[in-house]
Amino acid sequence: MTSTPSGAPLRIAYVGAGAGIFTLHERSIDPAQFQIVGLADVAPHAQARAEAHGVPFYTDHRAMFADLQPDVVGIVTPHPFHAPIAIDALEAGAHVLVEKPIAVHVAEADAMLATAERTGRILAVNFQQRFRPEIRAAYEVVQSGRLGKLQYVNMIVVWPRTRKYFATATWRGTWQGEGGGVLLNQAPHNLDLLCHLVGLPARLVAWTRTTMHDIETEDTVQTMMEWPDGAVGSLHVSTAESGQPERLEILGTNGRLELTRGGISVEIFEQDVRTFFVETEEIYSGPSQEAVEVDLPTSNGDHADIYANLYAAITAGAPVMADGAEARMSLELANGMILSSHKDRPVTFPLDRDEYLALLTELRAGGRAMSS
Repeated sequence: MTSTPSGAPLRIAYVGAGAGIFTLHERSIDPAQFQIVGLADVAPHAQARAEAHGVPFYTDHRAMFADLQPDVVGIVTPHPFHAPIAIDALEAGAHVLVEKPIAVHVAEADAMLATAERTGRILAVNFQQRFRPEIRAAYEVVQSGRLGKLQYVNMIVVWPRTRKYFATATWRGTWQGEGGGVLLNQAPHNLDLLCHLVGLPARLVAWTRTTMHDIETEDTVQTMMEWPDGAVGSLHVSTAESGQPERLEILGTNGRLELTRGGISVEIFEQDVRTFFVETEEIYSGPSQEAVEVDLPTSNGDHADIYANLYAAITAGAPVMADGAEARMSLELANGMILSSHKDRPVTFPLDRDEYLALLTELRAGGRAMSS
C-alpha cells in the first residue's frame, strides 16, 4: 500500500461499481476524507462510472489492488463474493468496508476476521442503521441497566417485495446467488440491530417458509430465541407481507423500551418487579410505570455516518461502529435460523460451522441454474 500524506484524503477503490447501490456510496463520501482512485467490476457497463470519476477501470480486482495500492477498499458486490474479495484486499494491505451481510456463511466471516487480525487492517461492515438516533439512544438505555434484567424481546419487520423485484436479477432468491432469502438480503440490518442491542442468543428454533414468491429461498421467517441469562424472545421477518410497521420491544424487570422507525419510547417501573412481586400486598398488580424522555444524538443513520466513522477509525483510532466481529453475529444468527428450520430442531450458538456449510452445499446443489 502506498503512503498517504498526513491530512490528505484516504485513497479508496471499489469492487462492484456496476451495482446500483454504488451510487449510495459515491455520493456519501466526504472528498476531504476519501478520494476514489479506481473502480472494478466484471460487468463492462461499469466502465462508464470509472470514466465519470476519471479513474482507472479494472475487470480484475487483484490487478487493481496491485496497481493502485489503495488505503481502503469498498466492496459492493453480491454477497457470495464478499469474503474472497475482502481477504484479497486485506492481504494487499488495505482497510475494508464491505456491504451487508458480511458474508454468506459464518465460516467465511471467521476467515475474514482472521485475515484482518493478521494483517492489522480494519474490517468494517456497512450497517449504517446503527447510527439511527433512536438506535443509538436505545443502546445507551440498554447498556445503562435502566431496564433491569432482560426478560423478553420481540421484533417484527416486513420488507415488501414484488415479483418484478425478484425478476431484476437471476441471482435473487437463489441459494447459489444469495445463500438465503430475506435473512441474507433484506433482514441483515434488523438482525444486526437485535444483536447490537441485546447480543446473540444462546439457542433458537426457527421456521423458514416460501409463502408467496417464486424463489428457492425463504421469504418469511418465525423464530423463538433464548439468551444466556434466560431471557426469551421472538422474531418475525418477511418479504411476503405488508402493512406491518417495524417494531422492536425490549422488556426488562425494571422497564420497557419500544423502537419504531424513527421513534423510541421508554417506560421505567416505579420498582423492579423482582422486588415488587415479593413485597407488594396486592394480588393482581404490577408496579406503576412512567414514561421518560430520551435524548436523541445527532446522526442520520446513513452511509455518510459509516464513512465518517471509518475515516476516524483509520486516522485517529476511533472505535469502528460495526466491525467484522460485530457483523458476524447477525450472519451467525441468520445461518442458525436456516439450519434450525431445515433440520427441524433447535440450534445452539456458537453455530456448528461444518454442519451449516454442509447444508448450504446441499441446498445450492439442488437449486436452479442461474443464467448470466
